[in-house]
Amino acid sequence: MSKAKILVIKIGKVELLTFADGSTYESAIRKQPVPSVKIHKLGAYGNDVGLKKHHGGVDKALFFMSETSFSALNDLLGEDFSYQGTAIYGENFVVSGFDEDSVCVGDRFKIGSTLLEVSQPRKPCERLSKNTHNPETQKTIYHSGWSGWYVRVIEEGEIAQGDELILQHRPYSSLTIRHLNQLLSGKPTREELEQALAIEQLAAAFKRSLNSQLSKIRTFQNDR
Repeated sequence: MSKAKILVIKIGKVELLTFADGSTYESAIRKQPVPSVKIHKLGAYGNDVGLKKHHGGVDKALFFMSETSFSALNDLLGEDFSYQGTAIYGENFVVSGFDEDSVCVGDRFKIGSTLLEVSQPRKPCERLSKNTHNPETQKTIYHSGWSGWYVRVIEEGEIAQGDELILQHRPYSSLTIRHLNQLLSGKPTREELEQALAIEQLAAAFKRSLNSQLSKIRTFQNDR
């Protein structure tokens, strides 16, 4: 088995984008490849986010996707997107060796001189559909679970293309990114939601979504 490594690094600044339907918004989704990047607590130097209410911050410092995710989404969407050039999904890093089925919340990875901790899956928004010019993108990511994942920065440093991803700590081996996505898109049990909500490393923003699911279950059970 080949080593898991950084295939591509991408950063970008906020710019005003205009789309096919005439809509415009400020976004940094179209990040560009760079050979290496220095990492601080809130992300990467030279990188920014547009909609700061929903993106960025300590728990969403950097966004990872797998080459496997790109291939799977291409098949589902009928597209031929490459991860090599301008970011399609706003990704900072594309990696080999790990994906939504093998990355868990709380995982700590040594990459270059940094230490990063997986905090939550990415919840897809409508801007992904606009940027891909495919109206099915947001829905497809939501239901398939090929979402990518966010990390928080435990130790600052530098990451270069080709750096290995070294898993150093895995406290929750059953709570993969895929499983967490299914707690939102599927029909989770009360116990599954409560188990996820008890995890300290799971980002507060994602816990709010899980709490909404839990409230629906409680309401249904109380109405019976």
